[in-house]
Amino acid sequence: MIKSIFAFIFLAVIIIPLKAQKVSNYTYKLDNGIVVKMEKDWGNVWVQQSQAEFKAGEDKQSVSVVVRSMGDLLAQGSTTSKLLSGGKEVKMTGAPPGIYDLKFIAKLSGKPGMISFDISGVEVKAKMKTTVNVTIYDYQLNIEEVATPGKGLAVYDSKVIPYKGSTSQSPKCGAPSFYAKGTRDKAINPDEKTSDLGGKIKPGTYDVALTIDVCSSGQKIWLENFTMKPDVTYKLTTNLNAGEIIYAGTNRDVKKLHMYPAGTADKMQGVAKPDKSTERVVFEPATVKYPCPPGSYDVLINIGNGAKYEWRKGIVVRTGTRTDVK
Repeated sequence: MIKSIFAFIFLAVIIIPLKAQKVSNYTYKLDNGIVVKMEKDWGNVWVQQSQAEFKAGEDKQSVSVVVRSMGDLLAQGSTTSKLLSGGKEVKMTGAPPGIYDLKFIAKLSGKPGMISFDISGVEVKAKMKTTVNVTIYDYQLNIEEVATPGKGLAVYDSKVIPYKGSTSQSPKCGAPSFYAKGTRDKAINPDEKTSDLGGKIKPGTYDVALTIDVCSSGQKIWLENFTMKPDVTYKLTTNLNAGEIIYAGTNRDVKKLHMYPAGTADKMQGVAKPDKSTERVVFEPATVKYPCPPGSYDVLINIGNGAKYEWRKGIVVRTGTRTDVK
């Protein structure tokens, strides 16, 4: 196996909302009709709103939306937002004071499609501008279709990469399972299987599950309503939009990295030790490079298989870059 293990951590601290906004109706859909749904994934949407007085000469737009996506997920400049009151659209310029909903839609950068969701609790105050900052983290799905002689069968090939441009991948991560559309009680065996990640199957419309099951994450990516045609190769690439983390210090007795949300070390009093209730994941062995979702963490260094622990605070992981813990 390539020395790269896919692991996933809940990103508890990236943005601290000034007021709580609820995100609902999250939809991830490709233009070819495939609906993408996740099980136990760590994708998330963070929303922060703030109010400030209009500056002299500034356009009196009551609500401004600022969007940031981590890694390669959204097409540049593709987002649209609608301000809603009771389900009816309200102009963002000169909106009366009150509490609104926000409909957010963005085009994907991989296979053509879109992500959409609703944000509730957007507050507009008199003579003030509300800025809504939206940060999105999710996996990028790209499905390339290539005409290929397959003796009337559909050909498939799946892979998972930690980030765009990376060549690291596991020979099993992203293994697909096929089910009849709308039915998940019994998998359909491929007609030919060349590896855990590739093979051939009869043409048809399936619900396809991509298994990402490393470090007991138990994740699945469902591609619902996936129509597979004869003599076509479907190259499925799942980009985790992750960074990478590794212990790069000189202490050879460091065995594990225990990952926690940033700020955990200061909250825990006394001698440094693991806390299972807040621990997100453990990387073992510590000297192997692991893909890790972007975010800010406190890392508990496990020395000598629990003989001693030390904190490394404020470790920042960024998409497409390596973070060394020392």
